[in-house]
Amino acid sequence: MKKAFLITTIMFGLWLLSSSIYMLAKAELSQYFIKAAWEKTLDDKQNHKPWSWADTYPVMQLSVPRIEKNSYVLQGGSGRNMAFSVVHLAPSGMPGNLKSTIISGHKDSHFEYLKELKIGDLIVTKDKNKTHNYKVTSLDIVDSNNNSIAIRNTNELILTTCYPFNDLEFRGNLRYIVHASTI
Repeated sequence: MKKAFLITTIMFGLWLLSSSIYMLAKAELSQYFIKAAWEKTLDDKQNHKPWSWADTYPVMQLSVPRIEKNSYVLQGGSGRNMAFSVVHLAPSGMPGNLKSTIISGHKDSHFEYLKELKIGDLIVTKDKNKTHNYKVTSLDIVDSNNNSIAIRNTNELILTTCYPFNDLEFRGNLRYIVHASTI
């Protein structure tokens, strides 16, 4: 009986470990496919899916030069898309439009670097036609149960993720919001 329990425990542990390694590998490998799709988009100005069964495509590249961070932004704010990269929320505008651009990502992966941003930092977005520069103007923590992000008729960039960073709680109500204005 003890031997069967030990073998079952070891097998379960190996299964959990292999599942974790698989998820990490999938997340890393997806970045290469997303980057390749983005490079095709820049070449021919057409949208390209990162893999054949994807229901999304990269719409811009976001970078923060001071901390040397770069993200490829996928269209559509679903949780499935957020598993692979940061996402552009469809009701919001695109950089350069007179409508707020909202980009969201997970605090423990693709948007973990938001905690390193400072007021005054430069954020550069590049869509398939043009590059736009923004300056961080505020860093806020809000309760999503009491506050919603307003889409305004102005060329601004809003980056969002869950808060606090380095916390194991998921589906909490706190959000870290970075506001940046065009320069």
